[in-house]
Amino acid sequence: MEEPNPSSPPPVVGGVAVPPTRRPTALVRDLFTAGSLFEKALQRELAVNPTGLDAMGHLVMSGPLSPGELSRRLDLTTAATTAAIDRLVDLGHVTRTPHPTDRRSVLVVPTDTSMARAMGHLMPMIASVDAVLDEFSDEEQDVITRYLERVIASYGIPDDGAIPSMAVPRSTH
Repeated sequence: MEEPNPSSPPPVVGGVAVPPTRRPTALVRDLFTAGSLFEKALQRELAVNPTGLDAMGHLVMSGPLSPGELSRRLDLTTAATTAAIDRLVDLGHVTRTPHPTDRRSVLVVPTDTSMARAMGHLMPMIASVDAVLDEFSDEEQDVITRYLERVIASYGIPDDGAIPSMAVPRSTH
């Protein structure tokens, strides 16, 4: 990637001047693109659309959910959520199970087979990304962590748990 020439005017996109960015900022954008491509590949592998993958992500992270809670998390109408659940049931990714404490309700539960398929793709990628940190000292990892926390904060999304962290404390043994 060529460094921008500071004497030339910044490029214009949609009528807005785009300021020059440093390499780490460009790499964050590349990371988003790589994540998006990975999600699309996972959608193809699991034969789901983006809504189905998003629903499955919530079920993997939180466990079984009621259709109403899933609807809230997906920010969809109940009808759209029902259609998404129906598609996932038809594909064998989830089942509807009676709620253990509310006999009028059901829970959407990911199937073991579907979980194994999804995790078979996710875990190698997650392990590979995490292993990259082994190349850095503890102090460098602290800097990387602070940078990424601040990048996330720059999006201005309230820290109310809307973005569930996948960070799990590592064992130090």
